Amino acid sequence: MNRGVVKNLILFLLLGVTLASVFSYISELKARFSLQDSLAQTQIKLTLLTQEQQNLLQELKKEKEFSLSLLKKNYDLKVYLKASQIRLGNLLRENAETQQDLAEINTRFAVLKAENRALIESHKRGYIENQQLKLKLSSVRELKKAIRALRTRRAPVYNLDTEKNQGFMTKDGWPTLDRIKIEVLPAKN
Repeated sequence: MNRGVVKNLILFLLLGVTLASVFSYISELKARFSLQDSLAQTQIKLTLLTQEQQNLLQELKKEKEFSLSLLKKNYDLKVYLKASQIRLGNLLRENAETQQDLAEINTRFAVLKAENRALIESHKRGYIENQQLKLKLSSVRELKKAIRALRTRRAPVYNLDTEKNQGFMTKDGWPTLDRIKIEVLPAKN
């Protein structure tokens, strides 16, 4: 039985190799036919290109003659072009100045818009705060509470410039209540 299986395996292997060779041969034939086809098309294109080259050479001669006539017209147009360039330069300069003015106006407008938005927001906040304070301080009890809070928050303000600090230490621009005595002793030699 092993021999039969081995023979079958060899047979399938040979059959597989044969099929692979057949497919390879068919693909090579297709490739050969496509190459022959492309060679024939290339030759046709080559003949068309040579005919087109001859036509282009004839057109080139005609274009040379036409270019000579254009050179005559070109001289006349150069004179006109110089005058046009001067006018165009002036217009471009004026345009650049106008663009700069426009950009400046746009930046000013943007700043004004931003300021306007900020003012509107500030006005809205102020209005809301005003309404809230009106509601809060409309009663006598709330008004008394607010006055007491203001009295407790108020810290004594010392004018440090006129009093020359007088030994007080300051923290965040506010004087502390403790006095510190600073003594300076000469250094011993």
